[in-house]
Amino acid sequence: MIEIGRRHQVTAAQVALAWVLRQPGVTSVIIGAKKIEQLNDNINAVNLKLSLEELKELNNISDLPVEYPAWMVNRQLQGRFPD
Repeated sequence: MIEIGRRHQVTAAQVALAWVLRQPGVTSVIIGAKKIEQLNDNINAVNLKLSLEELKELNNISDLPVEYPAWMVNRQLQGRFPD
C-alpha cells in the first residue's frame, strides 16, 4: 500500500480509502479524523484513481485466509467431484 501511495504521491490513508470506495457494493465510507488536516487528506481519496493492477494488488494484500471449518471442508471435498 505504501508503494502505491509513493507512486501517486498520496498518503496510505488515501490509498486505503480509494480502494474501499471501489469495492463492489460499497456506497460510502465512514472516516474518522481528529484534525482538519486528516479530514482533508481523507476527503482527497476520492480524487485518487487506482489502476486495475493496483486494485488487484490491494485485493491480494487484504485477502483473509480461509478459516476453520471452511478449509477443512474444502480439504475433505478434494477429489470427490470430477471436474
